[in-house]
Amino acid sequence: MIKFINLLKNICSMGEFRKLLYVAVVSLLIFGTTVPFSIGSVESQPIVGEDDQYVKEVEMGGRATFNWTVYQNISEEIAVRVSVEGFEESETSISPNFFILDEDERYMVVTLTVELPRYPEARVNQGEVTFSFRRLHEEEPFFEDTKSARINITGLPPVEDADTIIGGYRNPLPPPLDGPVGAFLINILIWFAIAMIVFFIVTPFLHKLTKKTESDLDRLMLKMIRRPLLLFILLYGFIHSFVRLDIPFEVRASLYQIYSLTILAIGIYVAYKILDGVLNEIAIRRGGETSPFGRVLKPVFEKAGIIIILLTGLMIGFRILGVQVTALLAGAGVLGLVVAFAAQDTLSNFFSGVHLLLDRPFTIGDVLELESGEYCRVENVGMRSTKLYNIRDHEMIVLPNNSIANQKIKNLAEPDRKKRVLVNVGVAYGSDIERVKEILNEILEEQDSVITEEGFKPVVRFSDFADSSLDFNIRFWIDDYLKQWDVASAIRDKIDQEFRKAKVTIPFPQRTVWMKNEEQDD
Repeated sequence: MIKFINLLKNICSMGEFRKLLYVAVVSLLIFGTTVPFSIGSVESQPIVGEDDQYVKEVEMGGRATFNWTVYQNISEEIAVRVSVEGFEESETSISPNFFILDEDERYMVVTLTVELPRYPEARVNQGEVTFSFRRLHEEEPFFEDTKSARINITGLPPVEDADTIIGGYRNPLPPPLDGPVGAFLINILIWFAIAMIVFFIVTPFLHKLTKKTESDLDRLMLKMIRRPLLLFILLYGFIHSFVRLDIPFEVRASLYQIYSLTILAIGIYVAYKILDGVLNEIAIRRGGETSPFGRVLKPVFEKAGIIIILLTGLMIGFRILGVQVTALLAGAGVLGLVVAFAAQDTLSNFFSGVHLLLDRPFTIGDVLELESGEYCRVENVGMRSTKLYNIRDHEMIVLPNNSIANQKIKNLAEPDRKKRVLVNVGVAYGSDIERVKEILNEILEEQDSVITEEGFKPVVRFSDFADSSLDFNIRFWIDDYLKQWDVASAIRDKIDQEFRKAKVTIPFPQRTVWMKNEEQDD
C-alpha cells in the first residue's frame, strides 16, 4: 500500500506530458496481461445460449417449456449433463439430460418441460437448470453454468385481506364481528345493494333512453341481459366475498372454478338470446317470417350460431377445467379440411344461396330471362337450389344456386314491369317510305298496352336496304312484360291488314335459277 501511495505521489509530481506517457505505459501493461487471459478463458468455455423467454405466464394445471442452446467452441469432445432444481410442486423433465458435443455435433437444444399442478400453493414457480461440462478423459467437470426459469401462474382465485371490505377499508364492526366473518357479511350486503340498484334503477333508466331510438334491437338486448346481469353481480359479489374467509386453498380454487363455469353458462345463454334477437330484427326488416330470409336464412343462421356458441363455450370450459384443447383444435382443423374438400360443390351452392338471399337480386314471383333465352318465374330459393317455372313451356326447372349466381340473368320485374319490344317489317322497293311510317305510327297509337308518355314514346326507323325489301324497325314500350308476345302478335296482324288496304307490298325473297342444257350447247 505504501509503495502504491509513493507511486501516485511520483506521478503527480511529474510534468503533464510525462504524466500522460507514464499512465499510457502502465495501462498497456495492465491490458496486455489481463485481456489475453480473459479472452483465452472465454474461448476455453462452452456457451449456453438463451434463445427463449424465461419468465412465462401459464394457467394452473398448464404446461411451460424453456429452451437453451448449448454450443461447443473448443476442439475437444465434451460430455454435458443437465439437471434441474426447484419447481418442487411441479413435474419436470429435461430432454436431453445427457449428450456429447464433438466435431460432428457442435450444438444441442435442451428443453425443460414443467407440468404445473392443478392447485398450486404459490403463484410463482421457479427453478434453476445447471449445465455441467467435462472432458471425456476426465471425471470432474471443468465448467458449470446455471440458468434460471420462472413461471407466473394465472387463473388463481384472488387473494385479498380477509378483514377488509370493498375498496380496501377495514371492517368497522365491533367484536365478535370484527374479523373475516363480519367482513364477509358486509361485502355480501354491499354487493346485494349494488345488484338491486342496477336491476331496479340503472336498467329501467337505460330502457327509457332506448325508447327514443328508432330500432327496437337495443331495447330488446337490454331486456335480455337484465336478469343475467343481476345474477352475474350476485355471483361475483358472493365469490369475491367468500374467498376472503380463511378456507383451504384447494377449496377456494374449486369454488372459483365452479363460479367460472357458471359465468360461462350465463354468457352462453346471453349470446344465444342476442343472436336470436338480432335475427328476428333482421327478419322483420326483410318482410317478416314469411320472407325468404325468415323462411330459409334465419333457421340456417340460428343453427350455425348455436353450434359456434356451444363449441366456443365448450373450449373455454375445457380450459377452465384444465384440459388441453390444442389437440382437439388441430383435429377439428383437419376434419374441416376433409369436409371442405369432400363437399365443395354443396358448400359452393350453400354460400351462393346465402348470397342470393342476402343480396336479393330477385324475389319470389319475379320473372327472369336466363342466358338460354328461357323466361322463368321464381318459385323458391333454397340453400342448395332455386326452383324456376318456365312460363312458356309449362316446366319446372331446378337449378343449383352456383349456376344462378355465376350466369347473367335479366330480372324483368326490376325496376318496374315495363318492357321494350322490337318488331321488324319489310316493304317492297318503290314503296312510299313516309306513308309506311305513318301507317306504323297509327297502328302503335291504337294499341292500349303501348306506352306513349314522354320518355317512352314508340319509335319507327327505316333501318336497312335489304336484298328484297326496305326494312323498318318498330320499337315500343309496353306496361307489362308478360304481354310482350301478345302485343307483338297483335301489331303484326294489324300491320298486315293496313298494308293490304294501303296497297303496300311485303315482299318475300326470290331467286332465279338458270338450268344449263349441255346437249343444246353441243
